Amino acid sequence: MTRAVIISNPNASRADAAKLSRAIARLRAGGLTVDVAATQQAGHGAELARAALDGGADLLIAHGGDGTIMEIAPAVAGTGLPIGLLPAGTGNRLADNLHIPWGPEAAADAILAMRPRAMDIGRIEAPGIVRYFAVAAGCGFDAEVMVRTTTSAKRAWGSGAYFATAIPLALAMPRAQVRVEVDGVAIEREAVVVLLANCGAILPIGHTFGTHIVEDDGLLDVIVLNASTFAGAVRVAWRLAFGDSRHKPGIEFFRGRLVKISAEPGMAAQADGEHCGRTPLTAELLVGGLTVLAPRAP
Repeated sequence: MTRAVIISNPNASRADAAKLSRAIARLRAGGLTVDVAATQQAGHGAELARAALDGGADLLIAHGGDGTIMEIAPAVAGTGLPIGLLPAGTGNRLADNLHIPWGPEAAADAILAMRPRAMDIGRIEAPGIVRYFAVAAGCGFDAEVMVRTTTSAKRAWGSGAYFATAIPLALAMPRAQVRVEVDGVAIEREAVVVLLANCGAILPIGHTFGTHIVEDDGLLDVIVLNASTFAGAVRVAWRLAFGDSRHKPGIEFFRGRLVKISAEPGMAAQADGEHCGRTPLTAELLVGGLTVLAPRAP
């Protein structure tokens, strides 16, 4: 493996050009031929990834957040060709879950070590939209926060921009009657969020949502959250972020590979922090569908 193409999102927060240059120097010193292709608008990463592979690249490297990674992923999903990560973005949760360091030289060293890891990846379909996700997808309150948080706010405040959006929205506490079908078994609930977790560390604070949630176990963890008040939402969020939440009020867990969600009224949907329309939606897990260059799981 000698030719790498870095697909860089220069508009991602923390996508520092000087740090990228240091990473490139380290990769070239390690023996890689490195080219850089910069995205110009949303969705451009997918086009650049296909062009890089058609041009003979044997390694794609994502420089940006989770959204940038997931634009590239469809080009290599199921092929066994690896993706390397140079973390940037508002909160690169995939890099954190895979224990990839944020420092440019250290991240480059993780790529040069050439340790491929197969992980599961999700594919979500909502009306008129298809997206992939590596960390989490879902619908409801969290997706509405992501829809309402502006790009400029994320660049200025990082993860804090989400909290600024979430607080006033939480005061209204939008809820819906949801029908969730997991591998053919349906449940009906009132919920504020239905989350599809492929990785355990989803929030930029706290611990994992559960040590049972891992990226290579062949299952999606479906988390249904309910709360009727702002105070109740805070309690549920605290249990989810800072403790074992599997048997706590307002939180239910289910597991499977194929999930269908409908809601009344309809709920906003997201995949790895990117807006993807509204319910109804279908999500499926592609077991071992993505190969990443990352340290072995501790």
